Formats: sequence, structure tokens, C-alpha cells
Amino acid sequence: MATEVTFRFPPVVETILSMQFGRLPGLTNGHLGGFWGQRKAEWPSVSDAPLLDETFETFGDEPGWSRAFRLRLTQDPSGRVQMRNKAGDRMIQVQNCRLDYNWIAQPDQAYPRYRTVRPEFDAVLREFRGFVKEHCSGEPIPNQWEVTYVNHMPKGTVWRELEDVGTVFPSLLGCGGRQQGIGFEGFHAQWRFEIVPRRGRLHVAIQHAYVGTQQKKEAIVMMLTARGPVEKEGDELVALDRGLNLGHDLIVTSFVGFTSEEARAYWNREKSNANE
Repeated sequence: MATEVTFRFPPVVETILSMQFGRLPGLTNGHLGGFWGQRKAEWPSVSDAPLLDETFETFGDEPGWSRAFRLRLTQDPSGRVQMRNKAGDRMIQVQNCRLDYNWIAQPDQAYPRYRTVRPEFDAVLREFRGFVKEHCSGEPIPNQWEVTYVNHMPKGTVWRELEDVGTVFPSLLGCGGRQQGIGFEGFHAQWRFEIVPRRGRLHVAIQHAYVGTQQKKEAIVMMLTARGPVEKEGDELVALDRGLNLGHDLIVTSFVGFTSEEARAYWNREKSNANE
């Protein structure tokens, strides 16, 4: 299990642990529905969703050149099944090539650490592998691991004006600043970092948005996704475990490195106040 990096009050609103696997010819939409049917007492809400692209982090032969390929199977009738638990704070997503496990923040709910969510993902993965082995030909062989963290930073917390964004993420954006005659209205920035040596990539996206389902609130949204190939040599589940742990650790340490000392102090004060 990965080690926890101490950061008492990160503004995390969603985490996703994912395994991509080689497509199985015998795995149908009916099987996915049957997988939900076996656990609908605990996961009563179910819905269909469009397929997610298969994604592979690859590296070119030229030094410093990298590529990420996306493959869309446009004529495939398969779909993605989403099942939610009664509390609405957990979701399982499964399609023929991918298994995702989401934690989704609910009002006044404490953020569960990786050490809590990861065993839950492992349990679902064991159940899914057992189901596929029993009902389909073949078994899901992982080829990519993926970890995503989504953070919301509402206006009035670590920033008050959009020009402040550079002071929240000084290592990414610099200090920014106001310019005469123009007003900052919004932004959407993306970065890509190699996990050296060629173990995968960390993708970082920051944007200005309005979040919330009922009362929209102005916020800075930061999404960090670490993804990489599952090592082909040795036990693929052990390799998957290493990849997920690596992705989690990189996201946490990178978040701390990207954000300012003042922002981290603010979140720590918020945590202290919440415990009073």
C-alpha cells in the first residue's frame, strides 16, 4: 500500500481509481447488467453512459517526443454501466475494456483517504474478475492503470479575484498580475509531465468554472490524472498495484508542490477549525 503524504485538508471532491484491460470478445452488455444484478441491493442506482476511449500512454522514438493515443470504437454497440451506492458517494463504472471506482463528495462528508478507497476498489476488482471468469471466455488482463483527483477551490477561499490564480499555483502559472485596460475573465490550462523514466504521465488541468448542481458557485477546478502502462513481466495484478500506488503518490506530492504555501496553510486552518 502506498504511503500517505500528510496534507490535512485537500479540497478533493472526487477520486477515481481505474484499470483498463484488453477487450474480451465474450463480454456483452448483458453480462454487465448481470454484474450489476448481483449487487443491486448495495448499489441500487444504475444508468447507461457512453463508452470511454481506450487510452494508452506511449513514448516516441525521438528524444523528448511523446504521444498519447486514443481509440474510439465507433461501430461497437457496447456501453458503459454506472452503478451508485445508496449514499451516492461511491460509483462503479464498467465497460468492456475498463473498470472505474469513484468516490464522490457529498455535503458535510469527510474526504476518505486512499487507504480507505483503495481496498474498496480492490474488492470490486476481485468480484469483477471472478464474474468474468465464471460467465465469459477469458479474463480481464490489465494494460493501463489510472488515478484521478478532482479539486474544487471556491472563490473567497484561497483566491478572491481571477488574477490571484498565479499566487495559488506559483510553480505552474507564476505570479500573474493585473494589466491595465483588460480584465481577466477565465482560463483553461493543461500540462503534461513524464513519470520518469517513461513509466507513464501526469496530466494536470486547471480551469475557472461554476460548480454545483443547484446553486452554482464560482471556483477554480484542478484535475490531476496519473496514468501508465501495466508492466507485462511478472504478475499483472502486482504491477497494477504498483502503478496505482505510484499514481496516487505522484498526485499528492505534485499537488503540494504546485500549490502555494499560503494556500496549504489556509486548508490546514480549515481542517483545524472543522475539528473544533
